[in-house]
Amino acid sequence: MKCSKIISAVLAAIMTIGMATVASANELSSALDTEIVMPAYEIANNPVSQLSISGTTATCTSKTNGTSVKSITAEQTLEKYWGLWIWNEVDGANWSKTVKANNLYMTNNKSGLDSGTYRTKTS
Repeated sequence: MKCSKIISAVLAAIMTIGMATVASANELSSALDTEIVMPAYEIANNPVSQLSISGTTATCTSKTNGTSVKSITAEQTLEKYWGLWIWNEVDGANWSKTVKANNLYMTNNKSGLDSGTYRTKTS
């Protein structure tokens, strides 16, 4: 008898948690209907991230546009190849930009680079 009371209490607790989760999901769903936030990769048109190096100076360029968006935020990072598939961020070569428009264009320079293999990453 004692065992069935414990099982009943555990099942009741699980059902209560399940109902609370469903209610939270419904509330979240109605909140998202008014203002939708989507990752850029789902709505970005022609995203481009380019790197050019001249001497010891790197120029990082990123651009994208999106239809029916209110703002775009991008973070651009210059990275140097260390080896074994490892890329390290270059000190002082991390930039961020937010525009309240449907297109973004950013270009940044980093000088004084050592020799090596570099890439630019934009997220």
